[in-house]
Amino acid sequence: MSRPLPSSDRTKRSRMVHIHPIRTGSVQFRPTQIRASGQGHMRWWRILGDREWTREMPIYCYLIEHSEGLFMVDTGETARVCEPGFFSRWNPYFSRAIRYKVAPEDEVGPQLQRLGFDPADVGSVVMTSLQLGHAGGLSYFPRARIIVSAQEWALAMNGFGRFTGYPASHWPKWLAPRMVTFNAGQLGTLPRSQPLTGDGAIYLVRTPGHTSGHISAVVQGAGLLYFFAGDASYVRAALAEATADGIAANPRQQIKTLKAIRDLAQSRQLIYLPTHDPDVERRLAQRDTSAD
Repeated sequence: MSRPLPSSDRTKRSRMVHIHPIRTGSVQFRPTQIRASGQGHMRWWRILGDREWTREMPIYCYLIEHSEGLFMVDTGETARVCEPGFFSRWNPYFSRAIRYKVAPEDEVGPQLQRLGFDPADVGSVVMTSLQLGHAGGLSYFPRARIIVSAQEWALAMNGFGRFTGYPASHWPKWLAPRMVTFNAGQLGTLPRSQPLTGDGAIYLVRTPGHTSGHISAVVQGAGLLYFFAGDASYVRAALAEATADGIAANPRQQIKTLKAIRDLAQSRQLIYLPTHDPDVERRLAQRDTSAD
């Protein structure tokens, strides 16, 4: 049985929700990373052999103003990714398949201050993933409750994490995240959810596929659902097509997740907000809920 979305009285109380997209620099990928080419390990070889580049794509994180406080979804990227020695030389992916453009002033801390917020006032940070592009700004939030799935934390901390995009050696020493349990049942067509706020306006949902521990955040406000998708897909077009990306840990699971999100978008007014989609700010400004 699906868990109902918040009732109308809760919706009224949550109308003060404000969302600020924060672009923390840009990144270029090989096109075969955005949409997978081939199966199994062939997907990786296609990425490494791809000679084309995408245009510069944003690295977004999001600030949510809510009556219960300030919430971040992800923390963007750090300018250190552009410094020599940040990435291990033995991994060809970082030298051949990804390009970053992140300046110190692009980081989430300075950007929050330009918006008039103090990073120290952020109460909770939801990590859709702990991979590159999501955890680069963790050091700005030592007082916040850092929330991650247990599966994602285990992936990041095992011996293979550094091989699969988890730069744990660069994270702050104080990092001790809280694990979300997903004990609240379904949210629409998504099988596992967990409310994050007392009024039920902010939910966390499991969205595995890109990584097995990937999660997303859903905010209900003024009759709309805002779906903070992380890397459930890189762009909205991949959601519409239900297409796996080239580095997905489980492509079949990712496709299943995307179809579930797409079904939710067809039954609710939903604005899809992934990390790397260049169209995010326009969709927010125009309240564009189209899923195609």
